[in-house]
Amino acid sequence: MVKKTRCSLNVQLILFIFITLMISLPEGADAGDQFFEISELGVADHMLDIHVEDLDRDGLKDIMITHTKGLSPNQTRWISIFHQSSDSRFYSAADQSWQIDSSAVIMDTGDVAGDNKIEIVYFTDRLIRYYSIGDDFYYKTEPSNLLEVSGMTIFPEKDDIPIIDFVRDWSGDGSDDIAAFRFKGLSIFASDSSGTFRRYNDIPVEVESSVGGNISRDYPFRTEGLSAHFYFPDLNLIDYNNDGRSDLLITREDRLYIYLKDENNMFSSKLELYRNFDVRTKKEKIEAMANVYTTIQNLDHDGYADVIVTKQTAKGITDLRGVLNIYNGGEKGYGAKPDQVIISEGTASAGTTIRDVNGDGKMDLILPSVKISVTALIRFLITRSFPIKFNIFLYHEDGRFSESPDFSKEVKFKIDFSGESDTQAINLKGDFNNDRRKDFVFATDDDELSIYLGIRGDDDRIFSDDRAAEIDILAFGEIEVDDLDGDGYSDMLMYYPQNREMEGKVNVLLNLRRIGRD
Repeated sequence: MVKKTRCSLNVQLILFIFITLMISLPEGADAGDQFFEISELGVADHMLDIHVEDLDRDGLKDIMITHTKGLSPNQTRWISIFHQSSDSRFYSAADQSWQIDSSAVIMDTGDVAGDNKIEIVYFTDRLIRYYSIGDDFYYKTEPSNLLEVSGMTIFPEKDDIPIIDFVRDWSGDGSDDIAAFRFKGLSIFASDSSGTFRRYNDIPVEVESSVGGNISRDYPFRTEGLSAHFYFPDLNLIDYNNDGRSDLLITREDRLYIYLKDENNMFSSKLELYRNFDVRTKKEKIEAMANVYTTIQNLDHDGYADVIVTKQTAKGITDLRGVLNIYNGGEKGYGAKPDQVIISEGTASAGTTIRDVNGDGKMDLILPSVKISVTALIRFLITRSFPIKFNIFLYHEDGRFSESPDFSKEVKFKIDFSGESDTQAINLKGDFNNDRRKDFVFATDDDELSIYLGIRGDDDRIFSDDRAAEIDILAFGEIEVDDLDGDGYSDMLMYYPQNREMEGKVNVLLNLRRIGRD
């Protein structure tokens, strides 16, 4: 189960003092140049989630923000919609804002009305409902019932509304379907010729649970509460066997379950493959000293899903280690042993970031690492910053990553242990000059965001030494990169979940297409 956006960086970090990092490089761009048009959006009071999508299908992406108003016990949940105008602008006040149905548990967006527009869909304890959109505006007071279904979504949170990716083309027929997370597995609903959604596929999925509580043995007897948690695993739609159909690959830690899709776009209810990669040692299992995460990708676009099982170990704060076990997909499935093992000392993330960094069409590895010595700890006490190395492993024609990083850069990352301020913005998803290479954006100061362009034909560098753009903006916060107006040049959104003065603000940076221009 995947959350679409969640006011968090893309890389999953298991140590509270680290974040995926990139480079801090020398001066270059003139601070007086204007590279982005900046608009500030605002919602009240506490922002929960931000979601970017072309909601009205006019070719321009809009912004949906979920947020709360008021304080407990009178706190309410709200949706605010900011439409992008025809001249590619956003206005500071929301075009629409309304209170979310109090029975809503999880939410998503998709075309479930068959009108080629994007509805806002949500689960209650027994219904799936949606807000429909007209020409530009949602019918906010009149949610429609889509179908009755009971699942894991029973009790809504009063101060949250998670955005979960359950509306998508699960069947592969070009239309949006709905997946319901149930205690006995995954049920998929699709619309028939009349537009009525009916259940057409059930896949058995094991749901893990944990229950906690305590009963005092002293008089008077007292039960110290009872808690129950249920965990639905990660779902990956990807072609496992190169038949042109997206199969369902389910992952939980280092375990993999595969359900194939047939020629009728139905997932088999019979498990095709179960594999426990079992990457933890006996000691690591007993002492629970390792975190494991499985990533599914088609690294070389050959039609076979590849698997990367990342194990993160930490023997104290000064001894971090990441072990990446890579299994290449093929006609015979996955081998008994990994096709490649990469050991990254100091790796600070149990998850693995995979992205085509150099624009060659193959997926590369991005791993942060930090070496913490006594000297480094003393330096941190003085400077409140850690030097963290950013390693990039390129994927080559022989179907293997480089054994050691092809490129390594270091950046000093400021750490605030109070948890009352945001961290430095950082991102490697954008292409800001439309050259099909990933560029690097990083907060080089509290109020300074810098962009370093990706370069070609250099064996020692993958980013320029000189920054191509410097933007004057509050740069400690979360950053999202997207092409909002469809011109091929990446734009940015900055928001500030830990900053009390800015937590309801979103800065939209629209690219003026001047970066890298001679």
